[in-house]
Amino acid sequence: MSNLSIDELIDDLAGDLAPVRPRRVARGSLWVAAGWGAGAAALFWLSGVRHDLAGGIMMPPLPLLAFWLVVALGFAAAWSALRMGLPGVGRDYSGWRWAGLAALALPLSALVMALGDGHAAMEAARPENGLGCMVEGVFAGLGVGAALFAWLKAGAPTSPARAGWVIGIAAGAAGATIVALHCASNDMIHIALWHGLAVALSGIAGRVLLTPLLRW
Repeated sequence: MSNLSIDELIDDLAGDLAPVRPRRVARGSLWVAAGWGAGAAALFWLSGVRHDLAGGIMMPPLPLLAFWLVVALGFAAAWSALRMGLPGVGRDYSGWRWAGLAALALPLSALVMALGDGHAAMEAARPENGLGCMVEGVFAGLGVGAALFAWLKAGAPTSPARAGWVIGIAAGAAGATIVALHCASNDMIHIALWHGLAVALSGIAGRVLLTPLLRW
């Protein structure tokens, strides 16, 4: 085959190709921020902000600490998901796990408190005292979940199962932070149980529902 025929073959193969817009994490981050903001706006419009924040009063220290731990988990999981949508070999997507380990301080602290006051733990575990927060947390995080799913669907992640987990955890953590700004309870058992369940259930939903949709 002559050099001319090889050049013609290359031209034929590449003739129909079009430039692809580079994927930028900054653009995906804007999608996530928009989803987070939309979930917050929807919940606050429907149910309002917790009364102390509305009055300009800061959260008590323990609920505030819980809030920032969940924020860190949400940011770390979302960042890992965004990086999964970029081309590359050997990338490390495990940063969110360290934030998850830090967030485990919440259920462990709640467990210690429950052992010290069983009656308070039973009251906090009553569905009528927290089921609404869990449901609101799951739904408030859907915007972040949708943004990350759209990003990864276009990016074709190499591990759809891991991507599903991370999308769900990021969405659940986002929803839990939004609920923390609405829920008036400062009880750590309530926060760890019901707000934490929003994260856990969203993670499971992401793994089960999104993994098949992210396969190539």
